[in-house]
Amino acid sequence: MARVITLGWACLDQRFYVAEFPPTHSRTPVRAFRQAIGGPAAVAAQAVARLGGEVLLLSRRGSDEVGEGLEAALRAEGVRTRFTLGSETPVSAVLVAPDGERYIFPYRPELPAEPDWVPEEVLEGVGAVLIDHRWIQAGLALTKAARTRGIPVVLDLDHDRPEAWELVPRVSHVVASEELARQVGGVEALFGRIPGWAAVTLGAGGVRHRAGQIPAFKVEVKDSTGAGDVYHGAFALALAEGRGELEALRFAAAVSALHVQSGEPPSRPEVEALLRGEHEDNPC
Repeated sequence: MARVITLGWACLDQRFYVAEFPPTHSRTPVRAFRQAIGGPAAVAAQAVARLGGEVLLLSRRGSDEVGEGLEAALRAEGVRTRFTLGSETPVSAVLVAPDGERYIFPYRPELPAEPDWVPEEVLEGVGAVLIDHRWIQAGLALTKAARTRGIPVVLDLDHDRPEAWELVPRVSHVVASEELARQVGGVEALFGRIPGWAAVTLGAGGVRHRAGQIPAFKVEVKDSTGAGDVYHGAFALALAEGRGELEALRFAAAVSALHVQSGEPPSRPEVEALLRGEHEDNPC
């Protein structure tokens, strides 16, 4: 079984499926509500577990009831966790519009800067590492140790912030967001700032890499919350399984496409069925 580490942000999502967006009155009806695992690293870990991988989440939470519930939900999904504890657990209010687009309102309390573990304790047998820039000290330490061991490290690059760019030259793979590409002047401008292997997810436009583009699977979008997170988790898992980058991108695209139909990471059989059914229509 392929083993993956995800490192970064974890939170509790409170998702409100609103009847209309943007609001036109002081009160807008909510069609449905649910609590879910949130945060790039946590959702990626959930996706890896559902896809049959072994995964360890390295993150931070509060020593509170919300944090205990979040950790219990992750472990119920088969995710191994190692949380460095602070006082409060992050939470996000997520408004999901009728077209499936989501708008996130995160509460980010102060959390410990330094991890309570060292990389040598967690890297044994790991096939790939996925990090975001939201825990920079831990990310730098784990990246350095993983690359020394020859382990691929994937960076989820979605913000134009100094701490994110500090990680870029240190990782082996960067998968960036369309929103970030717009912020820095387009996909080619973004590629120009990344020295190594890079790709940019474009939603319904598929994914661009330096040598070309892979089209998206055509699906009905009902909840796009976490779509990029499961994409990164699936890509890291595919690398850990020994797949090449283009095959990993296509695998991740199928996982993300299934995810947006329900807002939940899919199972491995669902992904394999989609890949078999769409193979000729969507060649890499």
